[in-house]
Amino acid sequence: MNRITLVAGSVLALFAASASAGDHTITAFTSPNRFEPETLTINAGDTVTFVNGGGFHNVLSDTGAITEFRCADGCDGDGGNGDASSDPWTAQVVFPTAGEVGYHCEIHGGDGGAGMSGTITIVGGGGTPIIAVEPIALGAVAEEGASTVVPLAIGNTGDADLTWTADTASTDCATPDTVSWLSLAPAAGTVVAGDPAADVDVTLDATALTAGVYNANVCVHSNDATNDLVTVPVEFTVNTVDVIFVGDFDG
Repeated sequence: MNRITLVAGSVLALFAASASAGDHTITAFTSPNRFEPETLTINAGDTVTFVNGGGFHNVLSDTGAITEFRCADGCDGDGGNGDASSDPWTAQVVFPTAGEVGYHCEIHGGDGGAGMSGTITIVGGGGTPIIAVEPIALGAVAEEGASTVVPLAIGNTGDADLTWTADTASTDCATPDTVSWLSLAPAAGTVVAGDPAADVDVTLDATALTAGVYNANVCVHSNDATNDLVTVPVEFTVNTVDVIFVGDFDG
């Protein structure tokens, strides 16, 4: 779920506040049940404040929306309660990603524009994600039959959200494939501009390997247009298990 910022307060205080660039308001009404405005176009990174102007309502993003939320007295998952309420609630949602988000009242509407519903179109924004991967190469040592985990950090030094996926390649990231001894968790995510880097656990598993040196690559793909593929070389040294003999030795 994309990051949600929420603010609770009275409707009167909301309308008394001065509007600022990038802030928009959608109000829920009854008789008839509706959102005003029903359609809205904003820039990526803008904030929409949902307001209950009367009635028993909440606001829920359609299934699979690029920005997900369920809000009324605050938003679920961010310290609030998205259950429908007749209180004069407000909740703010930030829309960081360009695209179209459908939404509806869970009580009076449904996905795809059914009943009490609306659409927010998010355009442009002008920001640029910039990927930063550390370290630039990975190395580890383990004994036969053992495994080890090394960290990989995927950061974003840009001013727009970075979406990324990671896979493996035996030789070249242009043709990724499964490397039996190399795995990643997680293998995809989003780094919001200004947030800390995402931590990825890279597991190197010698369970089925004999002693030797093994090489492969971790391949990080992203929406950084100037650096959409980062190749991180991996070197894995597998040692023979030390054997301790117990018994008679020649003296």
